[in-house]
Amino acid sequence: MPLVSVSASAVALLALVAFLPNSITADTILIKGGTVVNHDHVLTADVLIKDELILEVAPNIEAPAGAQVINASGSYVMPGGIDPHTHLDMPFMGQVACDDFYSGQAAALAGGTTMHIDFALPVNHNLMAGFKEWQRKAKRACADYGFHMAVTKWDEQVAEDMGKLTAEGINSFKFFLAYKGALMVTDDELLQGMLRCRQLGALPQVHAENGEAVALGQQLVYDAGVRGPEGHALSRPAVLEGEATARAIKLAKFVGVPLYVVHVMSIDAMEEVRILCMRCQ
Repeated sequence: MPLVSVSASAVALLALVAFLPNSITADTILIKGGTVVNHDHVLTADVLIKDELILEVAPNIEAPAGAQVINASGSYVMPGGIDPHTHLDMPFMGQVACDDFYSGQAAALAGGTTMHIDFALPVNHNLMAGFKEWQRKAKRACADYGFHMAVTKWDEQVAEDMGKLTAEGINSFKFFLAYKGALMVTDDELLQGMLRCRQLGALPQVHAENGEAVALGQQLVYDAGVRGPEGHALSRPAVLEGEATARAIKLAKFVGVPLYVVHVMSIDAMEEVRILCMRCQ
């Protein structure tokens, strides 16, 4: 059965563009007769959209004057996916991500993901310069998007810029506990950043691996003669993610701020999150 994906912002970008009889041009769109799949139920219904907002989901909706009608009979109609963690056109350690805001978003749309949140990086630790650079990159966008902002050092200018970015609509900030010598922050910088997030009502995020221990592990693996890709995993065992996850959770509790631990990758880290959930903290 073909898939018709309606974006979370409800502009009715369809996952399979070839399915459409013609391009969407109207402000009001009525998707007729599809199998609507939501988180709580499945039903045959119509979906009425106006000015990028879903107004009604019900059987036998009468088409308003001037509406573009799409026959979705025999197709699933689903909310578009939101990917909260992407790195498009991102420079990192001498390389650049192969997908930019056009190619990455076009591929996402083809699979039903209609919105994503990309991680903007500071330029020489300057948050506002990084924001402007990611705005430039995003000029090629063909789908809805938002930004997280990484924080890679701490001073009064960073604190001030976090306030400016929150006013621009960026309300989540990422702190790397990994990548020593590149993106990693110290515990003191993390604490200052968490405190600033609490003041702004923003959400701190962490990439949780012990960067100091990983750097030592990399040197030990290299000295042991390991030169292949297997050295990556050997240098950063699960215990280092578990330690950093636990540390970030406890520091967030100390500051009194919610915490988003991105890409939980190991049982050790998962166990720390599970323990936290069991304590209902």
